[in-house]
Amino acid sequence: MNILLPINQYFLRLFKNKFINHKVLFAGNMRDKMPIYLDTLVSFINTHKYDYYIWLKKIVNRNIYYGIMNENIYKKYNFNVLIFFWLKNKKESIFILKNILSLFTFKSEIYVIGANKSGIKNIKNIKELEMIYFEKIISIRKHIIFYAILKKKISFHINDYWNHYYYKNFKIYNLPGVFGGNKFDHGSKFLISTIFNNLNIKGKVLDLGCGSGIISTILSNNIKKHRKKFLLYSTDIDIKAIISTKKTLNKNFLENNNVFPSNVYSKVNQKFDFIISNPPIHDDLYYSLKFIYQMINKFKNKTKYNGKLLFVINNFVSCSKIFNKFLLKFNILSKNKNFSVYSIKNINN
Repeated sequence: MNILLPINQYFLRLFKNKFINHKVLFAGNMRDKMPIYLDTLVSFINTHKYDYYIWLKKIVNRNIYYGIMNENIYKKYNFNVLIFFWLKNKKESIFILKNILSLFTFKSEIYVIGANKSGIKNIKNIKELEMIYFEKIISIRKHIIFYAILKKKISFHINDYWNHYYYKNFKIYNLPGVFGGNKFDHGSKFLISTIFNNLNIKGKVLDLGCGSGIISTILSNNIKKHRKKFLLYSTDIDIKAIISTKKTLNKNFLENNNVFPSNVYSKVNQKFDFIISNPPIHDDLYYSLKFIYQMINKFKNKTKYNGKLLFVINNFVSCSKIFNKFLLKFNILSKNKNFSVYSIKNINN
């Protein structure tokens, strides 16, 4: 999140003077400073990712919104151009795009930018977007740019996008793009079974990267069932994950939970007895261990004395190199053919 992507550099050169008299909303999968470099009458940024929000907010400090767009924001600015960055998850892209376009008026201009391998090539064949007549205007540098003029009213109701599945007696809710959205993924399931077989979880607990809230739900229910004193905190960078976790916990009648956005530990101001995570190993379309490095690097500052960090990871990830970098001792609590569950204890006073 710093250097301008080549496709965004090209877009800036090509449309240098195009939007000087336009009110432009930027949304979707933004990863750099492109929105602040384009000359416009008004520039406004909407993002669902908290890491991007706090990074860009330090630079612009205004006209940026983290969350699902609403009519009050639109009425304040009356945007007439949308520049949308396509995400790797098609359903997530449709959700965000239709949410925003439902607020726009007729004859608004739409530009959609995406990498070839993100699936954007098929945008003209997506049933949910068939009322928008996209035209491919640019194909360069492994990216495509589509253009359309809004000619029909777009409807959007968030209740149409909720999915759910059942795990035992729990109903797990999720919005498009949230990790673990369609089922209890194998890594999280292995992590939970390992924890319950090896540890007595109680006290102050952090679910780091909560997704749909399945781990938080099982932890909260188990601690509640055994009448242990606890406080559960759940964090994620994705606003849709925050909304999903809140709904999952609420619908399963679980209390004593605090759910809020955080870029790893950026908004975590407490110290915990346990930090539990099924960390991501991808950043957008690319393999990345950035989250894991940040999670391990600062876990001592976020755990009490003898507090533990517990996380599950795919076996193809070489965690020994990570631990050696931080000179940390670790235990493998459990291992199967696909995953390992690691434990690191804070032994510093």
